[in-house]
Amino acid sequence: MERVFRYPIEVRFRDLDAMGHVNNAVTVTYLEVARTRFWLSQFRDFAKEVDFPFVVARVAVNYRRPIRLHDMLEVELWVSHVGRSSFTIAYRVWASGELAADGETVQVHYDYSQGRPQSFGPELRERLESLLIAGEPQPSVRNNQV
Repeated sequence: MERVFRYPIEVRFRDLDAMGHVNNAVTVTYLEVARTRFWLSQFRDFAKEVDFPFVVARVAVNYRRPIRLHDMLEVELWVSHVGRSSFTIAYRVWASGELAADGETVQVHYDYSQGRPQSFGPELRERLESLLIAGEPQPSVRNNQV
């Protein structure tokens, strides 16, 4: 099982702001899209009454360079920390082979019926820990190509 998940993103004209580059809030949406695809590929069997038994508790993004309309994007993400009821996903956003942004989100395992966080069960914890990467993985980008 590959522990670094990669997902291509197409920049759309509507993603641009008045400065001609992708708006900072749209970058957060790119992380969400990649995270959702990651979820569907790794955790779909843990869904019960709701499709996503996690809520996002924290988002942090570092913007490294502007993303433009014709950039080819790839979002890399991986599990960087597993706690009692939460886990952290780290991200790198590559734009035409250059690091455009990096960041992280904290997801909390949430019990919607009780309206509060809940601890991971043993199976979910095992799955998360199997995806855990301590430190930062080597970039997959070579020779300015995504």
